Amino acid sequence: MPVIFLSMGFAQIVPQRDTSYLRQASITETTEAVHITANSPRPLLQALDALRHKYGWAVNYEDPAYTSNVDIVESHDDPSHSLLPAGGIFHVEFPVRSPLEEQTLHLIVDAYNQSPNPGRFEVRRTSEGRFDVVGTSARNRANEISPRQPLLDTPVTLPARQRTIADTINLLCHVLAVQNHASVSVGILPKALVTFTQVKIGGGGKVPARELLIQSLQAPGRNLYWSLFFDPASKGYVLNIHTAKS
Repeated sequence: MPVIFLSMGFAQIVPQRDTSYLRQASITETTEAVHITANSPRPLLQALDALRHKYGWAVNYEDPAYTSNVDIVESHDDPSHSLLPAGGIFHVEFPVRSPLEEQTLHLIVDAYNQSPNPGRFEVRRTSEGRFDVVGTSARNRANEISPRQPLLDTPVTLPARQRTIADTINLLCHVLAVQNHASVSVGILPKALVTFTQVKIGGGGKVPARELLIQSLQAPGRNLYWSLFFDPASKGYVLNIHTAKS
């Protein structure tokens, strides 16, 4: 059985925790186990980034909506005093022998869900055999864990039309914003790929926005993945698209 080590630090009640954040998770290996230590506002995402660097696993990530003061911290390193998820230290280990992506992701997410860090997540396998780590719960205003509707699960309809990937993603974010009464904007994009590549996405009935995003990002034939962040200050979302190195 794999051994899991969980952080016992309650980062969500420490208002200046970001002064000790790591730029990236540390990942070390012994003859028996791989050990990851993350420390950031989103330590689960930082751990996933460590897996991407080590194994090339480009996993999509989606924040839940954070509404409890326990899950939010003010950034004192930022002159604007922006609000961040109140993440902190997260430790996890898994066996070093030929780690399987799905099994390892489940182990790490299960370990995270037992930690005091904000949000509860699940691993989903897509129809293309890729994986999403999706935030499905967070604390409510009574500080109880309660379900959250993942933004990208929203059923949407896009008119079937030839567009660039960038235009398709912007339209998708606009539709999500209208239907959810929240700001949904595009952040980082690999502009050279998405600005000139044409796709024809949409038509038919409503489908989850996640499926349309997956279809759009398959068009360039590159290993693209996304991270969807919830902004506690605006109560909106920012979608970032990244290119994974082969």
